[in-house]
Amino acid sequence: MKNPPTISIVTPVYNGLPQIRRTLESLARQSVPFEHLVMDACSKDGTADVVREYTPRYGVTVVSERDEGLYDAIGKGFARTQGDVMAWLNAGDSYMPYTLSMVRRVFATHPEVDWITGVPAYYYESRDMVCMEPVVPAYSQSVIRRGWHNGYWLPHLQQESMFWRRSLWERAGAGELMRGRGATKGVAADYLLWRRFAEHARLHTVCTVLSTFAFAPGQISERLRKQYFLECGVKNPPDHPLRLTNYLWAFYSLLRVRASLREKNLK
Repeated sequence: MKNPPTISIVTPVYNGLPQIRRTLESLARQSVPFEHLVMDACSKDGTADVVREYTPRYGVTVVSERDEGLYDAIGKGFARTQGDVMAWLNAGDSYMPYTLSMVRRVFATHPEVDWITGVPAYYYESRDMVCMEPVVPAYSQSVIRRGWHNGYWLPHLQQESMFWRRSLWERAGAGELMRGRGATKGVAADYLLWRRFAEHARLHTVCTVLSTFAFAPGQISERLRKQYFLECGVKNPPDHPLRLTNYLWAFYSLLRVRASLREKNLK
């Protein structure tokens, strides 16, 4: 690859033991160079010390300072990074060993692409098991922009699989969106961020798993689930998105992926 893009990963964490090790191990297995910044909100359980154990393995940096919440830490972290491509990975979530190599190749060979994701996958800590969606998802830019991926009409977009160019982050005013947001000032900033991104770029799907979202007892996403849904415009959080719209979206995804494969075969 000629002039491959550099990648910056930010991990916000507070008292993240033992989940943080899974995240760090997944990054230590990557085969290409990257920048990883852990924003530690002055954890009291030794999280920062665990992160420093990995510095000799791949150069991870930890910054321990107070913040105004999860997204505020993410915004501050990205302001300290230099990479052409950006992503954040929460404590407990993890990448596949090939993830960053594939991401770098996609952005290097497709200059028209500003924003990508992978096939959603999930890690269940209690069963030590990984599951993935059976259909490669295809996303409509207008549907994301309108906010329909709110967990009611359509599934939430998987944050840990998202990668985007810094130029898109800047065009969308993402740094300002993140500033001051956290448990008391908004917990659905990722949902708002995807809607902003969709005003400027299309979300492309890489047809493989890039990351896993970890389900663990007592995690923030479960504790603040109701508030998250409220900020997405859903008053009564469902267990699953509406079955009909989910089926229609799966059918739409199959058609889009099939059409894309046919187009490549014709070239």
